[in-house]
Amino acid sequence: MARSLCSLVLVLWAASATLLQLQLRTASSAAVPNVLMLIVDDLRPELEPYGFNSISSPNIKDFAKTAAQFNSAYCQYSLCAPSRSSFLTGLRPQTTQVFDAHRYFRNTPGLNNTVTLPQFFKNQGYRVAGGGKIFHPGLASGGDNDGVSWTEPYYTAPGKHRFEAKTVSWQARSEAESDFPDYKVASNAIQQLQSLKNDKFFIAMGLHKPHLPFVFPQSYLNLYPASVPLAFDTSPTVGLHNVAWSNYVELRGYTDIKNLNLNIGQGDWMPNATAMALRRAYWAATSFIDAQIGRVLAELKTLGLDKNTTVVLMSDHGWHLGDMGEWAKGTTFEPANRAVLMIRDPSRPTSAGTKIDTSVELLDVYPTLADIADYTAPAVLQGKSLTPLLNGGGAAPPSTWKDASFSQILISTNRYATDPAMGYTVRTSDWRYTEWVRYNTSTGVTDWNSLVARELFDHRLDQKTAFGSSERVNLAEAQQLVSTRMQLSTVLRTQTALELSSKPTSVSAPLTSQPSSGSSASSRSGTSAPRGTPSSADRVATHSLLVLSLAGLLCHLL
Repeated sequence: MARSLCSLVLVLWAASATLLQLQLRTASSAAVPNVLMLIVDDLRPELEPYGFNSISSPNIKDFAKTAAQFNSAYCQYSLCAPSRSSFLTGLRPQTTQVFDAHRYFRNTPGLNNTVTLPQFFKNQGYRVAGGGKIFHPGLASGGDNDGVSWTEPYYTAPGKHRFEAKTVSWQARSEAESDFPDYKVASNAIQQLQSLKNDKFFIAMGLHKPHLPFVFPQSYLNLYPASVPLAFDTSPTVGLHNVAWSNYVELRGYTDIKNLNLNIGQGDWMPNATAMALRRAYWAATSFIDAQIGRVLAELKTLGLDKNTTVVLMSDHGWHLGDMGEWAKGTTFEPANRAVLMIRDPSRPTSAGTKIDTSVELLDVYPTLADIADYTAPAVLQGKSLTPLLNGGGAAPPSTWKDASFSQILISTNRYATDPAMGYTVRTSDWRYTEWVRYNTSTGVTDWNSLVARELFDHRLDQKTAFGSSERVNLAEAQQLVSTRMQLSTVLRTQTALELSSKPTSVSAPLTSQPSSGSSASSRSGTSAPRGTPSSADRVATHSLLVLSLAGLLCHLL
């Protein structure tokens, strides 16, 4: 009888131990949020969630219903390498000194030990994987996509420039969708989700399209008629200095555009047929990318990881599609600087489907993700956690929230780099103000006493349903707005001076960060237990295992 009873106890002990271990493992996994970053190149927020119905993007539309959407998110530099170096280090371009695709941020004095966003999570014990275009490839990321940032082998799609040639600016191809590099990047992200599902992970997927050249499967072009609408207003801004005008050299590098022999000055229009073809191709490329995003998000849900994975969908900057007579990027204007930013935080269900109009910066993504995961971000970061806005569920921002976003761009005033000027721009809810001042590229010093030009745009005049309707008239010299201009100039110059005065001489962070005491996981539960400290449920489960183990041992001795 005693032997039978002991056998029963042993069976119950084994079953209970297995169940409790599973519960412990599940609780531990749920307590530490995973991160999935989806970064899209050159994507402007001309999407249905933002109020525009020109581009078919059903997967982004569905995702927006589950995420917080930031309607006024701005990059800090409207070119790929500088923008990515900024939001992945949490430092402004003025600090990284990355203004083109040739400078590596770690080569900037004092920044060699910078802890990047993926590296930060690596230091917290996460498995960190990347694929596609996260950092700008090549010189801007040290030639190895900043290898120190990752724990897993970095994925670059075979033949990543397949179908791309400098002869044509866009192509609709007949090859299978799976032959396209971005499809392969998405497939790799899916494989990483499957491989790392039992670990805490940080996975970053970088999709290259709709970057030039616009190349995509033919089926996506068929979504759009041959004649699509032109930009809302293709005429250049009234009262604009030449320094602010971009001659869209990136687009002109393609033979089909070069053969048009455009003068590329203010008032020189792209032929309507070419403009419509480019817009249609950009839209088709975006729809192709939307499908890849949908594949990855579907797998995340299938694996049951959507309940404890923070998902960020963002672009590195915007893009001109004929708006204001401009094409491509590299300007201080709204279409080039306004970016896509959506964040889905499962621990903040009230933020799902909210649309937040408060001005934010891509620079804020790094401290936000650290905060959501309940870690204290490095003190040197120059952005600000967005969790107060997520907590508000779309309500008015806290009174302490910043009320402006800042961007910059370096352009030579005579286009031959012998007289460079830096365009510093500040965007508030009502205004955009820009100052072009001479900049010494050798010393990195801005000569604020050498003003080349200035611009002031009234965004209260925007037509919200017409993308690119803003910044039509430069009001910088309007006498009735002198006071507004001076106030914004003070804000702009004060911010830049603050960045220079706080520029770090050494940027680094400890291997493991201390838990945050801010408004993240611990404060939401009413506690401030450090990450890794057992919860009461964990302790009860552990004690139960101990008791059952002792009972099993006693039975064995009997």
